[in-house]
Amino acid sequence: MNRTTFVSNLTTSSPNTNAVKDEGGASSEWLVTLQYTIFAAIFVVSVFGNTLVCLVIARTPRMRTTRNYLLVNLAVADLTVALLCIPFEVVIKLTFPRWLLGPVMCKLLWPTMTSVTTCSSITLVAISYDRYRAVVYPWKPRFTAQQTAIIIGITWSVSFVLVIPYLLVLEMKNGYCQEVWPSDAARAAYTLGLFIAQFIIPMTIIALAYSKVVLKLRNQALRFARKTDVSKNSSTLTVPSSSLLAPELPSDFPSVSESPDIERKSTIVPSQARLTFSPRSPAAAPRKMMQRLERNTKIVKMLVAVVLLYAICMLPNQIVWLWIEFGSGQRSRYLKELLTLGSTMVYLNSSVNPVLYAGMNEEFRSGFLRLLRCRGARGNFI
Repeated sequence: MNRTTFVSNLTTSSPNTNAVKDEGGASSEWLVTLQYTIFAAIFVVSVFGNTLVCLVIARTPRMRTTRNYLLVNLAVADLTVALLCIPFEVVIKLTFPRWLLGPVMCKLLWPTMTSVTTCSSITLVAISYDRYRAVVYPWKPRFTAQQTAIIIGITWSVSFVLVIPYLLVLEMKNGYCQEVWPSDAARAAYTLGLFIAQFIIPMTIIALAYSKVVLKLRNQALRFARKTDVSKNSSTLTVPSSSLLAPELPSDFPSVSESPDIERKSTIVPSQARLTFSPRSPAAAPRKMMQRLERNTKIVKMLVAVVLLYAICMLPNQIVWLWIEFGSGQRSRYLKELLTLGSTMVYLNSSVNPVLYAGMNEEFRSGFLRLLRCRGARGNFI
């Protein structure tokens, strides 16, 4: 679970005192070096990439949509992980077993980490619901800016409410910040409840929403394919002379301005002429429908990729904490390595989204390049 991702907190918690040895003596050098290297890379990519996401959406008027505002909220949560959680974890590891951050940070640091990851999962739920409305019920009005702000406020409020029990049990004890639960059953219940609220429920809602969206897009694609086949099979159309669709005339056929008596001089029967469609004709509707279908499909693919990566990055940490609480995890000789892997995967999730946006969305890719070129040109000018 994400009650905490810090190995050192488990070390001093009463039920797990013997689970992990002193970080300074038992840590493998290669593991520590590898973890700090990965932390540094994640920090740089997360701060740089998520800042670009926020700037691109803020500076591009056509990208100021509900979906993108929710992506900004996701980017802010990821920035919080990079700027707050990663640096402080490094400090905690370097100063273990002493707690040098004070009682206030004891109450705030780990609950903040938990609330931020919870906010990310709730934001992904909101994004999936926005896509569900846009694709399955396209006639419904989109969320206004005020409604979007309320949704974002709810994501953070719910996230903070869920960590209140955790905040209350953290206190300074024997010179270190520890969890002091009234009973083992209370701790286990909170672990399980947070796992359900933070992972199971959001992933279930997201899976249902995107399943509906994918089915709708698939049905639209099949209908469009059938219409396209019908159009190809009837290469010539019979239309009344009063039709708004103009027949395609030979190149030597006189123009209307040249011959007001065009109908009497023509040897072509309009009702049997091959038709060409101008952009303003009804044939433009299928093209627009196809473009909209392709655009929705690309957006959904990108968002599904974001959700899958979130689940992949969060699941190892969740499983390890459930194993500790309800299994024999705290007696495993590899517990420290598993907790390190879990926390690293949580932090990794904060850096992957900008890479996905750049690789799977043309608007974001163009926006990133535009910002970078602007910065580069300004730097050369200076």
